[in-house]
Amino acid sequence: MAQKKVLLADDDQTLVTALSLRCKSLGLETISCSDGLEASQAIAKFRPDLLILDMNMPGGNGLFLHEHLAKDASLEPIPAILLTGQSDEETIARCNELGVHYVWKGLDTWGDLEPLVRQLLDLDESFDQKSPQQTTAPVEVEPDASPTKAPKVLVVDDDPDISKAIKIRLREYGVEVDRAFSGMQGYWTALKGQPDVVIMDFRMPEGYGNFLLGKLRSHSITRNIPVVVLTGQSIENQKDFALERELISLGAVAFLSKPMDFDELKKELSRYINLSTKAMGNRIPVI
Repeated sequence: MAQKKVLLADDDQTLVTALSLRCKSLGLETISCSDGLEASQAIAKFRPDLLILDMNMPGGNGLFLHEHLAKDASLEPIPAILLTGQSDEETIARCNELGVHYVWKGLDTWGDLEPLVRQLLDLDESFDQKSPQQTTAPVEVEPDASPTKAPKVLVVDDDPDISKAIKIRLREYGVEVDRAFSGMQGYWTALKGQPDVVIMDFRMPEGYGNFLLGKLRSHSITRNIPVVVLTGQSIENQKDFALERELISLGAVAFLSKPMDFDELKKELSRYINLSTKAMGNRIPVI
């Protein structure tokens, strides 16, 4: 199996060298760049499996570079981590919007970064190549799932009113809802947030539903997430059965039509998450 490649882009060469050594100890090949332009050229040439980008560097910041790459149809989507000393709300919010993983340059940068690198590249710890500087104890990452963790649903729809209505209704059942408004943003958000279920529209900017389904099924992190299609796509006001067959064949678990029937949607979601009991507290008005 070919080595997985990590591109490191930062104008702090001391940090890049240190991170390169750490990544190589995990059995990874590294590509080091000191500015945004060099990174962009290296991505096109070497097609890395993961990007670790600085926020501020010559030739363009990391978020701008990632956004530019995401719009390039000739490139497969590449998971990205923004490794930065900036901790302002605007930067973090922009990372969330683009589906970029945020890691702060702090006292234990590698301690925060390593579990994320392992997860995004689906690394098996048994293949680690230990160096003298590494501890012999394996890194323990807290599992995502726990008995008390609220279910999470991602709604991908370019109509913000639809996703807002679903968010309000599901909040009654203690469900956490993330929202994305395009196919590409939906993919990055799913990769980062790892929802229990994805609800998606079909016609969306930056990737229709078949594009998003293909991307979700192609990555080890997202390939097993149930996807429910909720779309207004129809033929002469009738359900588009050909489209339903296509999307089911691509891996969707259900095909529902707009306008939304919440009871029908709830029935499908209940196959994968617990919706049997409404959350305690104030009730949300029915929309």
